[in-house]
Amino acid sequence: MPSVLAEFSVTPMAEGDMRPFVDSALQEIEKAGLKHEVGAVATTVEGELDQVLDAIKRAHQAALNRGADRVVTDIRIDEKKGGLSMEREIEGYR
Repeated sequence: MPSVLAEFSVTPMAEGDMRPFVDSALQEIEKAGLKHEVGAVATTVEGELDQVLDAIKRAHQAALNRGADRVVTDIRIDEKKGGLSMEREIEGYR
């Protein structure tokens, strides 16, 4: 199956340091074994659509399980016939 790209951000509604919540979310992406790149305000993930969506769902739940009372997760998905890759999309920009 062709790969999709998804950009997502997990925003815990909690007081104090957000890093533990974000770290928990990112651990789920790493466990899924998906190629990903962490940015300043979002993370980009590459993989089959179902795998990507499942990993983002687990990342969202990880922030809740870490103790946040509320979590807002934003997702953008880019899908193209024949597939996409992060390398091809940023080629020439880095």
